[in-house]
Amino acid sequence: MATSRDRSPSTAPAPRALWPLGGLPEPNSPGRELPAVVGVADLRATNAAAILAAVRSTDPHPRLSTLAEATKLSRPTVEAIVEELMDCGLIEVAPAVSARGQRSPGRPARRFRFCPHAGFVIGVDVRARSVSACLADLDGRPVAVERKAVRADLGGRARARTVTGVVQRAIDRSGADARRVWAATVGTPGLVDRSNTRIRQADNLKGWAEADIVTTLGDTLGCPVAVENDANLAALGEQWRGVGGAADEMVFVLLGERLGAGVITGGRLLRGHRGAAGEIGFIRFPGSPSSQPGLEPLVPDAVAPDPADPARGTRTDIVRGAASGDPEAVAAITSYGRRLAAGIAPVLLALDPALVVLGTSLFPVPGLLPAAELLLSAAEEEAGSLLVDLPQWRLSALGDEAVITGAVRFALSSVEEVLHTRPTSLPAQGGLGRPPGLGTGTEAPQ
Repeated sequence: MATSRDRSPSTAPAPRALWPLGGLPEPNSPGRELPAVVGVADLRATNAAAILAAVRSTDPHPRLSTLAEATKLSRPTVEAIVEELMDCGLIEVAPAVSARGQRSPGRPARRFRFCPHAGFVIGVDVRARSVSACLADLDGRPVAVERKAVRADLGGRARARTVTGVVQRAIDRSGADARRVWAATVGTPGLVDRSNTRIRQADNLKGWAEADIVTTLGDTLGCPVAVENDANLAALGEQWRGVGGAADEMVFVLLGERLGAGVITGGRLLRGHRGAAGEIGFIRFPGSPSSQPGLEPLVPDAVAPDPADPARGTRTDIVRGAASGDPEAVAAITSYGRRLAAGIAPVLLALDPALVVLGTSLFPVPGLLPAAELLLSAAEEEAGSLLVDLPQWRLSALGDEAVITGAVRFALSSVEEVLHTRPTSLPAQGGLGRPPGLGTGTEAPQ
């Protein structure tokens, strides 16, 4: 039987990345009908995963005896694996609880806690006019966020360089060891293949599909990178940290420069045969004067701004007007909501979701909430006359952060897969360094 001494580090294969929230299922390989043989190293990895899970789930911080009882392993085995997990930086000795005024017969037993800053993941939100990156710890908490405005006509390779630059600045700002970034996910408009490795089509981003951001960012970070549709990630983010946590059947409608939807069914993301599920931007909406698919925008392209007041008549102007009660703006928002509901009604009839979430960048500040609520109520009222069973309609709790939150969740799922099976294979060389703090940054367009 092969041991770790039989294979040098230079020839040992790196753990293959899995994307549990997306990705293709494992193919059936020949011979898998027989039970797999479990080697000593595999058994030790399984035990390490069990002990790490017990450390993470036990409150207060567990002692060795508690871990032995929880995992049914011998104390010497637990002690040895705990030391290995500490060497990897995944757990540490918790600070002793103050016992002022109490007498202790000896040194208190050590307690252990999980170190969320043992590693990091990165979520990226790529849009026509901006790139944002979030570095998060292993609990999914943001550590550093970096944003950069870009030109809408930026080429694919230049956009890819911008992504790597924004990601690098987030890492630098945090003070984290770049070798401890273990996975990254890029959220993007357009169609993404089912393996989460390639952008098939992104009509509104010039040259983006040919830029191969997965390889470019992967070479920079030295870790697995996935790419996923932005609406799909927004749905995952809302399910994880927003209003969708209790809904196993949910449709997240992403409104912005383009229309898209992320579908959660059976508690999981629905991606379709080729990864194009939820592409409602290709629907031919009823009553639209345009020959192009998709929902007619709030402000038709043919309408030019007023030279005396360039902001007047724009989308932002209409949203602000609706929020303040301007009748024309209210009528425009109401019409938009009704047309949206009428267009996606067949999708809702087919899926029968419990919840429909509207997530949009049309309402970026709290003062515009009345306009958002107006859009929501108009869509819900229109849908009421078109559907058999009515879902609940809600506004996104994450707002403009839904996509990047979902990107962090998607990347974290890959790391969690390893933490649950072979945690000691994750840590990179080098120390953890000083725990990083929260940071944000914004730059002007290129």
